[in-house]
Amino acid sequence: MTRERIAIDAWATYVSPEGAQRWPAEFIHIFKKYRSPKHMTEGQSVEDLLKEMDESGVDRLILSSFYYKGEPVMTNEEVAVIAKQHPDRFVPAGTVDIMKKPMQVVADVDRLVNELGMCCVRLEPYMYGDGMTGLPPNDKHYWPVYMKCSELGVAVALQVGHTGPLLPSECGRPIYLDEVALAFPDLTLIGCHLGQPWHEEMMTLAWKHPNVYVETSARGPRQWPASFVDYTKSWGQDKVIWATDYPLLSFDRTLTELEDLGLSDDIYRKVVRDNLLRALKLDL
Repeated sequence: MTRERIAIDAWATYVSPEGAQRWPAEFIHIFKKYRSPKHMTEGQSVEDLLKEMDESGVDRLILSSFYYKGEPVMTNEEVAVIAKQHPDRFVPAGTVDIMKKPMQVVADVDRLVNELGMCCVRLEPYMYGDGMTGLPPNDKHYWPVYMKCSELGVAVALQVGHTGPLLPSECGRPIYLDEVALAFPDLTLIGCHLGQPWHEEMMTLAWKHPNVYVETSARGPRQWPASFVDYTKSWGQDKVIWATDYPLLSFDRTLTELEDLGLSDDIYRKVVRDNLLRALKLDL
């Protein structure tokens, strides 16, 4: 069966052969646990990435930069260049260092959006700490990002739930987003990685707040909790966004598992495309 090419992956990273050599040591073990494809640690060409997208029936990627402790696997600038070269397949997303002075953070967000064309700013709470504790999303260091993104009308996507890398998890409790959603009702917030083991918090927050969504990167549908499968099929169908965290998980693997859940055609389209377009205010 040929899959209709409608899916948009909400979180993917292009790993070049050079970028593959820059993964932090804290991350390597999780790639083995996930049985990730070899291009996670060896890299690939953009042409091979596009070929895999075509073979899997993936329309576009929200292509994301990745930094850890200031060191990039994929820089904001590299993401912007690739997206500009392939505007019909890639939509760029970037990140900033929230530990800088507030006005510098604001300037960095402005540059991401107005110079590099980023559709959202991606933040990972476990990164902003000492390796044992991190900064939860209601910490004041995030506020400049929220304020500027609200002003510019772009979303903020945050990692929620436990971390795969050997880094702190508690800062990823979804409940911290409740305060943020109340303070910034015009700002779209996307909780990424499902939020396990606190997925009930993430599900309820997305149901409660019009501006909050739950995204499934790094969590194949076969491993989704039963309560989240029910949520996707019913009361949360307008708030669930499909993603892979590619190349951690492959496109075909996660889409096949999603199809195996027996979603209606209407809900399937919402999960793999329409909910994301609404959240990011994209006209594609």
